[in-house]
Amino acid sequence: ARKYRWNYRRFFRAVPKDAAILDVGCGVGQFLFYLNRAGFQNVLGIDISADIVQRAKAQQPALDFRHVPDSEVFLRDHTTCFDVIVLNDVLEHLEREALLPMGHALFGALKPGGRLIVKTINAAYPLGNAGRYQDLTHRTSFHEKSLVQLMRHCGFAQTECFQEEIGIYNPLFALKKAVVLCVRLLLKLMVYFSEGGWPGIISLNIICTARKSRHD
Repeated sequence: ARKYRWNYRRFFRAVPKDAAILDVGCGVGQFLFYLNRAGFQNVLGIDISADIVQRAKAQQPALDFRHVPDSEVFLRDHTTCFDVIVLNDVLEHLEREALLPMGHALFGALKPGGRLIVKTINAAYPLGNAGRYQDLTHRTSFHEKSLVQLMRHCGFAQTECFQEEIGIYNPLFALKKAVVLCVRLLLKLMVYFSEGGWPGIISLNIICTARKSRHD
């Protein structure tokens, strides 16, 4: 939860505490735990795994977790219902041909002016193969350009990508972050001098935000 707080608080500063927030692929509820601790009460987590949802309910019985066999169908059945929709570590599990239909379903489920937040594997990270292939259910990974391309094809505007950062919670994490920043600089130089261009995002995961126009 503290890692989510470090990376996501900037996205939720202006979000009203009563905003309708959906976590797609909620797992055992780490992100809803963060949202609840941050004061958001109108939150819902859905997952295609009944076992995982049962575990989430057992650990946080006060929060709303639901087993949803098909997330895309759920989204299409809830048109313009949510102010914010979040997908953490979900898109990489989808087949390529399922990305556009899911993107359109996410767009439709947002209220006008609503925001989509996605965290997924960063294909531009030079050491990212472990993240891509460590799970047999992973189907793809994204460059920031391909992620923006997907968002725009689905109708989203104001799309922006961010690095997932390491939080500073104690002196040990401060030291770790300093080392990571040095390693990232070295990796950027390696990519640049291998004629790959200067990479903008060099973290294992990439966070993308996109908005639905208020006129849609």
